[in-house]
Amino acid sequence: MKIAMSDLQPLLGHHRILLAGQGVDTMEKSGDSYAANTQVTFEADLELHPYTTFYGTAGTALPRMGAFSYTISKLHKSVSVGRYTSIAKGMSVMGARHPLEWASTSPVFYNQRVMAQAYSQDRGVSLESTNFDYDQGQIVIGNDVWIGEKVSLGHGVKIGDGAVIASNSVVTKDVDPYTVVGGVPARVLRERFAPGIVHALQASEWWEFAPEDLTRFDVSNPEEFAHQVMRGREDGSLVPLVTQPLTAPMINEHLNTLK
Repeated sequence: MKIAMSDLQPLLGHHRILLAGQGVDTMEKSGDSYAANTQVTFEADLELHPYTTFYGTAGTALPRMGAFSYTISKLHKSVSVGRYTSIAKGMSVMGARHPLEWASTSPVFYNQRVMAQAYSQDRGVSLESTNFDYDQGQIVIGNDVWIGEKVSLGHGVKIGDGAVIASNSVVTKDVDPYTVVGGVPARVLRERFAPGIVHALQASEWWEFAPEDLTRFDVSNPEEFAHQVMRGREDGSLVPLVTQPLTAPMINEHLNTLK
């Protein structure tokens, strides 16, 4: 589905979604750096939460993304992102899988589009086609993930909360929470913290809370930070922040009002 930027803009400021760029210095100017006729794509399962930010051309494809996350990369429709996650430029999703277990990986045998059709017409022949069906799978990026520049993600991979992906990495397998990975293919370089601290951070699920609650805690001391969040959970002084996302039905309803 698509919407023109000029039609989308009234929703951006209202839902506190920032499409940043030259001259955009307030939320009310979100999307001003794009041409009015720029087409923005979105999927039927769109859930874009407030206080998300898109830089450059990233805002031409609206993803499923949690609050306080940002991306400089245009995200593939199969990607969903949690809260407080940072995505640098150049992140991409690998191309379509080929049947490497077959005698040939060529699409001539299973994906006969214009080239094969033109050949058939020119030669007056008919090509048989073998079914090659596979599930690309959803790519799930957790909370508080940091993805460096020019990272390539395999279909269906899951990146755990707190993970870090080094620049220029190719991620072909799931990444465990709070691990730093890098390389081609990506492998574990180190753990971010000792197991006890990782457990405490995961148990705290601190990303459920609002910035005004979290920023008063000692973020420079991960173990103490996790304990402070847990104490807040236990004594009731911390209440999870609930945000209302922008969804496809909301966009479609808005479009209907413009007719």
